[in-house]
Amino acid sequence: MKKIILITLFGIISSNLFSQTYKLETVFKDKATETYLSHWKVLESLDKIQVDTFSLWGYQLYFDDWVKGAYEVEFYKGNSKDLYLFLNQVIAFDEKYNDEDKVLTYISGVKVRTLKQLGFKYTLVYDKECKVACKFTPKQWKEILAKFVLYCENQKINYK
Repeated sequence: MKKIILITLFGIISSNLFSQTYKLETVFKDKATETYLSHWKVLESLDKIQVDTFSLWGYQLYFDDWVKGAYEVEFYKGNSKDLYLFLNQVIAFDEKYNDEDKVLTYISGVKVRTLKQLGFKYTLVYDKECKVACKFTPKQWKEILAKFVLYCENQKINYK
């Protein structure tokens, strides 16, 4: 009986020590592609040093049913400085290879590729498994960066 009480007590104490509560706040949202840039805002934590985490993620359909066939895909996740650097590098890559199709590189370990389709220019950022990509125009990538910078400045988050 004492073992069960000790194990239960240890479980409760350790879960409180290692748990954090987050609120996912949207920084950028593209309804057409169901892609988001979100801030993992820490609501409760026992850690004195809190790292601001951001993620570029979205929903992907496995088949044509949003209820049964949708799953989440993470394209990039990192702290504010890493994301700022990543977005700037994607924009710089996009500008350097503005008129070229199917140019491939890796930025911060993430596969990034240019694509020209029906006269439009896109830059694709793939998920970690390289199965799914989020596709945005140069204008949209700049909008994502601008909204990220504005959000960080409003929340007083250091991103440089």
